[in-house]
Amino acid sequence: MANAYIIEKDGSSNSLERIRCKDEERELQLILEKNPDLLPGEQIAPDDPRRWLQIAREMPVPDPSTGTDRWNIDFFFVDQSAIPTFIECKRFEDTRSRREVVGQMLEYAANGHYYWDKEMIRDLAEKSAQKNGISLEESLHKLQPDQEIAVDIFFEQVENNLREGQVRLVFFLEEAPMELKSVVDFLNKQMERSEVLLVEARQYKHNDMKIVVPTLFGYTEEARKVKRTITITNGKRKNWDYSSFFADARARLPEKSVKAIEKLFNECKSLSAAIVWGTGKTAGSFLVRWPHICNRTALTVFSLGRLEFYFGALKGSELAESFRDRLKDLVVSKLGLSVPDDYQNRYPTYQIAEWENKVDILVKILRDLLSEFQEAGS
Repeated sequence: MANAYIIEKDGSSNSLERIRCKDEERELQLILEKNPDLLPGEQIAPDDPRRWLQIAREMPVPDPSTGTDRWNIDFFFVDQSAIPTFIECKRFEDTRSRREVVGQMLEYAANGHYYWDKEMIRDLAEKSAQKNGISLEESLHKLQPDQEIAVDIFFEQVENNLREGQVRLVFFLEEAPMELKSVVDFLNKQMERSEVLLVEARQYKHNDMKIVVPTLFGYTEEARKVKRTITITNGKRKNWDYSSFFADARARLPEKSVKAIEKLFNECKSLSAAIVWGTGKTAGSFLVRWPHICNRTALTVFSLGRLEFYFGALKGSELAESFRDRLKDLVVSKLGLSVPDDYQNRYPTYQIAEWENKVDILVKILRDLLSEFQEAGS
């Protein structure tokens, strides 16, 4: 019996034809790769729906004794909280969905920190982003659109979560056998730090279209209470200010670098910038905006010393986009920094060593640019 219907204009209904998957790679893996939101983030965390960043498809799993690749995980994703998420896709008729795949997934959870480190994970994520025609920084900004992200800190969090077993295991099937649902339900109630979930992605045909209806199993209210009893290792976000930011910078950087950051900060203040302090968990930041040009961030500086130009955010008006284009030209011609050709959608990042000796040039660029645009608006 069909369990999905099309309601016609006259109120009558037509049942949709149910599709059974025959090709796991094409009918499950490919559609998930192109549509990661088929992992129903709002069902997993209704108060803070999960968003996904693909690290790799066919993630290699090395044999610890030989170093050679022994298995592959269908997908390795992370969410906006840097929680590693392992996904295995299986057809209903594949009996492995009821047996050894459960054992394999548990081994990934137990031993992931032996298999992968943050450098490897970051490298794979960068390749996945490039495959989609964007930078890793842009991918992370889409993952956390309202927060600043330090790329290396984010992947350090991923590695820490792997080490502590704070991971998510997902079985992605067209239809799940009852025994697998029972196993998932049992495991999820027993495991405090790890989530074990099952997504049933039922597929239907309507004319020339395929309709996929994802439904989450395994996260009952009882299981949610188990998860709430543990301390989340990601920690709470911190509200930074001038004192805490520069204290953190001095603990991380030589005095020369701190003075360069202070000079840039003071110049931005003197140019009537709106300074917004970040809320990073492990590193401070301040975001610089000129609201009379654009309400969005123009640049961000981290207590790690990193400088980010938010070219991708400066849009929405002719004034903002003109400012963005002039800033880009000056960053290239005066600072001598490399900027991607598609800078309009990018957030290029520069380490402290790349700009601290040029901070006087940078502040002059900002001073002249703000004067130029103030005169243009007069």
